[in-house]
Order: sequence, then structure tokens, then C-alpha cells
Amino acid sequence: MTFVSVAQASRHLGIDAKTLHRWLAEAQLPLQCHPVDGRKKGVSSEHLLALAHLHQRSLAPLAQEPAAPVKSEVPELSAQLLALPEQMCALQAQIAALQQQVADLTRLLTQHQPEPAIQLPPTKPTRSASSSRPAPLASAKTPPKPVHVIPRVEYGKEGRYVVICPKHGLLPFEPDTEEWFAWVAEQSSFRFVGKEGHFTAHHEWRVKKGAWRAHRQIRNHSYVLRLAPNQELTIAVLEQAAEALQAHLM
Repeated sequence: MTFVSVAQASRHLGIDAKTLHRWLAEAQLPLQCHPVDGRKKGVSSEHLLALAHLHQRSLAPLAQEPAAPVKSEVPELSAQLLALPEQMCALQAQIAALQQQVADLTRLLTQHQPEPAIQLPPTKPTRSASSSRPAPLASAKTPPKPVHVIPRVEYGKEGRYVVICPKHGLLPFEPDTEEWFAWVAEQSSFRFVGKEGHFTAHHEWRVKKGAWRAHRQIRNHSYVLRLAPNQELTIAVLEQAAEALQAHLM
């Protein structure tokens, strides 16, 4: 029996993952676990052929899933050095997510701060030398320092994309315009919430033409995708990256 992942089965049948799940439910065919990695779900080759016959779909020959490569006990130094940029980008994504959480908590704490206590009038001094000195006034509580909040680019309910700045609110321009590319070139990071998923985009200033990377934390694992330079960072590129990162949830 050949194991076929959900993504491979969808491509063989020429349908999306939601349609595949619906066909399996109608045919009462359950999803199966990968024989090695139990986190992966898929179907057997027999069930895939049955679905194709039931819905009159032609299938390309199924390729055997390659065996998992045997990891070397002693990793090569060059491979570790090449992995350092990816790890640094993943850490930046985690820091940005933590900053957003701290900003939300700070806003909630500020809204629910208790009212200041009413100070009682000073009591009459006594003859004791130690009590003749007035009690020091309680120092005022210093407000917490504001946390940096990154901008957001999201698909709104009105059916269009909007750009929201933490300081200036809703910006007047739309994506894929000259104002958009000029704004992108000045940003270090922003949050993208699209039709297919979401992620945090980070600007690589050290790379020529200002390349961007997409980062997302899924099940305690950081995923990183290369995007495009400033002048090529369109909504289509962002949506394609969001869909690719969203596929890791399946």
C-alpha cells in the first residue's frame, strides 16, 4: 500500500484540500496516518484510485515516497553555518510575536489600572524624636514604557486590502501602488493577514535591493520563506507565501 499525503492527493485529482476532505467523507473513507511520521495525514493509493473512479478523474502514475535520509551523527560545520541565517530570522519572528503579545497585555493593564488611594490627613506629631519627622509621601507609580507595535496589512471585510499604522491609523494608499512600494522600502517589518493565512514579514537590510522574508510559528516550529525585493513585494507574493505557510497546518 502506498501512502499519499493530502497535498499530493489533491494535486493528483486536480482539486483543493477542502474538496478532497468532502469526497472522503461522502465515500466514508477515513484519513490514514503516515507509517513513519504519525503527524502526517493522507490516503492510501487504493482509496485514491477509488475516488478518481467515483468522480471520473484521471490520475498520473503515483511516485513512491522516497525513504527518509539517514542523518549523519556528526553534522558538518558548513551545514551548521548555512543554517545560522535561517535560525536568526526565526528568532526575529519569535521576538516580533512576543512584542505583539506584550503590547496587548500592556493595553489591558492600562485599561484596568486601580484608582489611586486617597491619602489620609497627617496625624499630630508626638513628643518622640523619631516620630517628629513627617512620613515620606508615596511615590507616584510610573507608567510602563510603551512597546513597539508593527504595522498591519490585512484583507478587510470590505473586500480590499488596507494598511494600518500604529501611529497614524489607516493609511490612505492601497497596495501595489507607487506609495505602497515607497512605504515598504522604509519598513523593517509588518504583519500580513490575507485571505489564505497570516505571517510576519521582516526586511533584510543587509541584502541588496532590500529582500524580505516571511516567518510563522506553527506547533513550536518556525517556518521561513523568502519573499521578494522591495519593488516586487506585491499582494500576490504575500498571499502566495501565506498559503504556503498555511499548508503546514494540514
